[in-house]
Amino acid sequence: MSPEAICDEVGTMAATGLPEAIGPSKRSLPILMLGDFIVTTLWVMASSCFAEASEYLAKYTGMDEMVLGIGILITALTLFGPLCEFFGGALFNPVNSIALMSSGKGSISSHLLRMCGQLAGALAGSVAAKWYLPEWLQGKFHSLSGGIKDGVAFEIGFASEGTMSFVLNYVFLISLEADSRLLTLWTPMLSTVVLSWVGNYFTGPSLNPFVSFSWHLHYKRQNDLEHYLVFWSAPILGALAAGLAFFFHNKTTHRKGRRPSKAAIAARGQKTLQQQQAHDDRHDHHSHKNSHHKEKQ
Repeated sequence: MSPEAICDEVGTMAATGLPEAIGPSKRSLPILMLGDFIVTTLWVMASSCFAEASEYLAKYTGMDEMVLGIGILITALTLFGPLCEFFGGALFNPVNSIALMSSGKGSISSHLLRMCGQLAGALAGSVAAKWYLPEWLQGKFHSLSGGIKDGVAFEIGFASEGTMSFVLNYVFLISLEADSRLLTLWTPMLSTVVLSWVGNYFTGPSLNPFVSFSWHLHYKRQNDLEHYLVFWSAPILGALAAGLAFFFHNKTTHRKGRRPSKAAIAARGQKTLQQQQAHDDRHDHHSHKNSHHKEKQ
C-alpha cells in the first residue's frame, strides 16, 4: 500500500471526538450540534491535505512518508481533542453516533440531530477546502470519496466496509468502558490505522459516510448506487450491529453479575467489620448487664 493511500484513508476514517469525552454531557443539544458542525468542518479541511503534507515533509526531511503520515494524523487528533472536549464531546463521524445510539447511550433524537450537524459540517468542509486551500494541496482530493478497488467484487466491497465498521465501532464502544485513560484514548486510534491498512486493498476504505459523500459530490469515482450502498449502507449497518452487539453483551454480563471492583470489595469488607464490631459491643454490653444483675442478687 502506498504512503499516500494510508494518509488519505486514515484521515477519512479517523473522525471521532475524544473517547473519554463521550457520555452524559452538561452541554445543551444546540451547543453539541454546533460543536459537531464546527469540528467536522475543520476536520474535513485538515484531513484533506494529510497526504500532500506527508509527501512534502518526506521530500525535505528524507523520512519515510508513511511514518510521517501517521504522525500527522496522531498530531491532528491530539490537537482536535481539546476542541471536542470544549463542546462537550464533539463527534465528527456518524457511524460513531449510530453505534452509541444503538448501544443505548443517549437519546435517538439527540443523536439524529447531531448527525445533521455532522453532515452539514462535512459538506461545508469539502467546499471550504476547494475554495480556500491552495492548488498544490488539492492533488489528492479526488481519492477522498473512496471507491471499490479494481478486481474487487461489489459484494466483497460491501462486506468489507460493513465488517470494518463493525470492528471499529465495537472497539470504540469497548474503549469507553476501559479503566485506563490511555487505553480509552489510543485503542480506537490504533484500530483505525490497522483497519485502514487492511481495507485499502478492498474499498479505500471510507467508514465515514458523510465525509465520503461530501467528496463524492465533487469527484464521482463510482456511480451513485454503488456509493450509497457501499459507503453509506454498509458502514451504517456495521455500526448498528456493533452497538446492538455491545448492548446485548452488557445486558448478559449484568445478568450474570460482574466481578466487584477492589473498591467495592474493600467497602463491603469495611461494612462487615463495622457490623461485627457493633455485634460484639452489644454482646459485651449484654454480658456486663447480666453480670451486674447477678451481683445484685
